[in-house]
Amino acid sequence: MKNRIFAFNDAASFEKELVQFSDWCKENGSPTICFQIHSEELDPEKLKSVWNTLEHIFPDVPWFGNSTSGNIANCDKASEISVSAIIFEKPTSKFEIYQYDFSKKSISDIACEIEQEANRNHWVKAIEIYHCISSFSTTHLCEGLDALAPDIQVFGGIVCSPDITSPESCVFSSVGGYTKTGLLVVFYGGREFYVESRKISGWKPIGRNFHVTRSEGNILYELGSIPAYEVYNKYLNIKNDKNFFYNALEFPMLYEHNGISIVRAAGASNPDGSLTMSSDIDEGSIVRLSYGEPQLIVDSIKTESENSEMFAPEVLHIFSCAARKAFWSQHEPTYEIAPLKKIAPNTGFFSHGEFLREKGHLNQHNITLVIASMREGPVVKREQVKNEVEPKVKSTRLPLAARMATFIRETSFELEQINSKLRVMNEHLQDVATTDSLTGLENRLAFDALLNTINQEDSEASTWTMYLMDVNGLKYANDTFGHQAGDELIIAAAKAIKNAYGSNGNCFRIGGDEFVVVTRAPQDTLFLQQTQLRDSVEEYNKTALYHLSIAVGESRLYSDTGIRKSISDWKMEADLNMYRDKVRYHKTIENSENKNLKDLISCLISVEEAKDSYTAHHSERVREYSELIARFLGLSESSISLITHAAHLHDIGKIGIRDNVLTKPGKLTDEEFEIIKQHPVIGAKILMQSNYTHEMVQIVLHHHERYDGRGYPEHLKGEDIPIGARVIAIADSIDAMTSKRVYRDAMSLDYCREEIEKNLGKMYDPAIGKVVLEHWNEMVDSLLHMRTGHQKVISQ
Repeated sequence: MKNRIFAFNDAASFEKELVQFSDWCKENGSPTICFQIHSEELDPEKLKSVWNTLEHIFPDVPWFGNSTSGNIANCDKASEISVSAIIFEKPTSKFEIYQYDFSKKSISDIACEIEQEANRNHWVKAIEIYHCISSFSTTHLCEGLDALAPDIQVFGGIVCSPDITSPESCVFSSVGGYTKTGLLVVFYGGREFYVESRKISGWKPIGRNFHVTRSEGNILYELGSIPAYEVYNKYLNIKNDKNFFYNALEFPMLYEHNGISIVRAAGASNPDGSLTMSSDIDEGSIVRLSYGEPQLIVDSIKTESENSEMFAPEVLHIFSCAARKAFWSQHEPTYEIAPLKKIAPNTGFFSHGEFLREKGHLNQHNITLVIASMREGPVVKREQVKNEVEPKVKSTRLPLAARMATFIRETSFELEQINSKLRVMNEHLQDVATTDSLTGLENRLAFDALLNTINQEDSEASTWTMYLMDVNGLKYANDTFGHQAGDELIIAAAKAIKNAYGSNGNCFRIGGDEFVVVTRAPQDTLFLQQTQLRDSVEEYNKTALYHLSIAVGESRLYSDTGIRKSISDWKMEADLNMYRDKVRYHKTIENSENKNLKDLISCLISVEEAKDSYTAHHSERVREYSELIARFLGLSESSISLITHAAHLHDIGKIGIRDNVLTKPGKLTDEEFEIIKQHPVIGAKILMQSNYTHEMVQIVLHHHERYDGRGYPEHLKGEDIPIGARVIAIADSIDAMTSKRVYRDAMSLDYCREEIEKNLGKMYDPAIGKVVLEHWNEMVDSLLHMRTGHQKVISQ
């Protein structure tokens, strides 16, 4: 793989160089080539000379390019219009150029097309992106490309103009022409093509973390509930004037996103104290200021260049943020990348932002250097080229020491304030330490302290009574409906206990489901308090989703004969009485009311399917197919039972959808489809209120999710979708496609199989789908049996 670089000064001299290069190509076996153009000139009329000359000498060779804030050629500043020929020497190497226009398609749709095209062409190993400056965030593009095959590398930049504050930019190519609202994408790959991409920032964090308390896209409003600008003003003494961008440039923010440290620059300070950042920062995230020490930056680039050299690249593509060029204002723009010069021939440009895919996620970076190393064939050791000049840094552009002194002074002052607050908080924590955070009742620590106080009393007239209480069935509620349901029961129990005993006693939560009341109330009032507790529980259960039951055990400190019990005997007696109450009055059963509810749900399914002759027995068939698929997968009997039961109930939520929408003969409107999409949620709520298990509810809730995350209701993706829901998704589709509907005939079995195969990894779990396709004859046999009563094995 080679690079041949041309400087376009005028059409005549450029044509002469191209003719010579054409002769070289013929002499060297006519390798595959493409031309790349980096231009500080944005006027299409002036660029036409470049394009026309290329097409005249190389009529069948594709070309592509972009506007820049400066061009790079072999780590030096290049001419205003720089053209490079990328030469592929291996016959297996391939490339494809695609161009899209934001004004014609949404960025999400464009990302989807790129992902589908790349995953369809298995030879693709790298994607290079050239993105025009736009009014919208690049977040949708980045998130849309997460579905790419994990081994595909993605790198590139946001194109710009020589004026880095201008929104003007453009891309152009032989496949899409010239546009200022476009996205240019180049696929590289092939059996003998290798690529490695990396980023270098060199920024080091300083000071404490700041919590992003308010942001919207790339507008950062508040850090720690104060205007974001005040962080720069207070800690670094950077004023809101015409030099704000350049002064703040030495102190960008480090931001964690997708597990990657990303640099964000403060581009402008706004009148309301907000900052316009170089790209999005999520609200709720953590950021830190960082500083750019020139020698540290050069050293980090030198280290990374040595790592890159081990890859033995033949060509480098360099994307360097234009803000870095401004940072090195006392040097040549390409000063910092000098260590890369010895590695391989290279081209690149100064960008508005940089793209790099890491850990399976594409991120947009700022003030960052992204390098793509490419080669063909195995690693070949080459003789190293000695750097002519080793960069040495004399001094920083801004008074960095003064800024750092301000930062240290302000941080020390803040630490003093924090220590003062900590003293106050420690006093408050003494109260917090004795309070249960969920219920607001006193906790075990407070209970033990009270028992210790009572134990030290020597009064014979003490009337202490202890009630030990336990919330019945809490484990069942947690296991079946989730811990949120259990928490609701605990909070309801605490309220009932406090309402009954709080005015005359101390109420404690001493464990997960255990409560204690210790009271000195007169004996003749205790019965009234117990009655009040029972009435509160009954009143709660009238409207509650989860049934509350409390077992109570009573014990008095003094026996009827006046003998004082030890503290341990007092607690033990209350505990024994509580368990007697639990066994006698609070048996956990599958009551007839719950069974009747489940029978009613099965009846409702039959009634719902009877409304539409086209979907009659749909749930029975989906249950049959789901059981078959689950057995193909080798799941346990308990899992098979869970999945088949869920499959029978999967469409129960349609009982809550209007008939005129559910049985509409024509195509649904967008509004009607949104109504239909509510049926999994409705179904889950019905099952949850009927005491079906949490696992069953989750399967029904998510049976319309898609493996690629584009389903509903919660857009779950991949293995985040319960396996039962992934099984039912395929079974449901098979029955839907092979069933006659009012608006279409049943589809053929061959069509059904092709659709499943085509949507593996998109709608369906690819592993489950492949198993279904491997057992397709058994699926067809079951389908025919369900519909006709006759089995038929299809010969292979």
